[in-house]
This record gives sequence, C-alpha cells and structure tokens, in this order.
Amino acid sequence: MHTEFDLAQTLHRERLRDAEENRRSRRLREEQKRRRAEARAAHRTRHRAPAAALRARSA
Repeated sequence: MHTEFDLAQTLHRERLRDAEENRRSRRLREEQKRRRAEARAAHRTRHRAPAAALRARSA
C-alpha cells in the first residue's frame, strides 16, 4: 500500500520527466525550424543574387 507521500513523490518524478522530455522535444523542433529557415535563406540568396546583379548592371 502506497502512502500519500509515495504517490506525491512518484507524481513529482513523472512531472519532472515529462518536463524534461518537453524541453528536449521543443529544443529539437526549434533547431529544425532554424535549420529550415537557414536553408531557405541560403537557397534564396543563391538564386536571387545573380538576378539582382543583372538588374543593377542594366539600370
């Protein structure tokens, strides 16, 4: 038979574990989002730079 204290400790441990998992998954998502944004920006600059240079020359 568990005492109320045991149950509270177990609940607390589970909450800590859940919080840790949430932090880890959120950090992972943020990292992926940042990588995607960087890749998009790199792709954009790679493809837009020549066009901008051409426009500047013809103007």
